[in-house]
Amino acid sequence: MRTSLFTVFLFSVFLAACDSQSIEEDSTSTSCENNRHCYYPNNAEAWLSNPDISPETPFAINLKLPNEAKNLAAKLEGVTMYMGFIPLQFKRKGQVWVADTMVGACSEPVMTWKMTLTYNTVDNQPRTLFYYFDSIQTR
Repeated sequence: MRTSLFTVFLFSVFLAACDSQSIEEDSTSTSCENNRHCYYPNNAEAWLSNPDISPETPFAINLKLPNEAKNLAAKLEGVTMYMGFIPLQFKRKGQVWVADTMVGACSEPVMTWKMTLTYNTVDNQPRTLFYYFDSIQTR
């Protein structure tokens, strides 16, 4: 009887870990459509170099942040299917921060990805932005 209860417990934990809601956080984003230019509070913006993203094809993610933003850290994670994370390195080009990247192919024809960006304000307050986009298999 103990073994079967333990098995049920482990199975329940596994199901909770695979729940798509488990990787969702409270987003500071506005109600943006995936792959579209997104406007956030504090004059922040995020958009893709091309709204049509294909797996294993390079593209760029662009940001406009407050001038005093510092200590940027960003990563991409799969939402439709968790595939680990992809670190992003943003470089400032004038008023815009740009990260060149690509996403992997997934067994799903449409894969939703989430960028999580954190940065500090001038008074060292942390801010987090989430940006969602889809990649579509064209092969």
